[in-house]
Amino acid sequence: SDPCGDKYGISEEEANAVMEDWPRNLQVASVNRTHKCYVACILWYFGIIDTSGNVFLDEYFDLGVIDEYAVAPTLNRCVYQYRNETDFCERTFGLFYCIRLEKLGTM
Repeated sequence: SDPCGDKYGISEEEANAVMEDWPRNLQVASVNRTHKCYVACILWYFGIIDTSGNVFLDEYFDLGVIDEYAVAPTLNRCVYQYRNETDFCERTFGLFYCIRLEKLGTM
């Protein structure tokens, strides 16, 4: 089922913009829930994460955008860090931010 419904009406351009213009010094605690859900829905829209919190980066690994071996320890640690978070928006945003902070920020 779609956790986002059509309420965000995300276009591919908007989605790409959020992925590319990710602020490096973001304070997760200061981000409001609406924005967390918006980002979570974009990650879901791109098929990077599912509603169970599983992360799918295979196409990025295949394209060489992300080094699978370099990101694996970070991914595992971040997934573990947010394993008890049941809220889709909180978990997805937190998880992605955790990964992004450590690995994607260096891309």
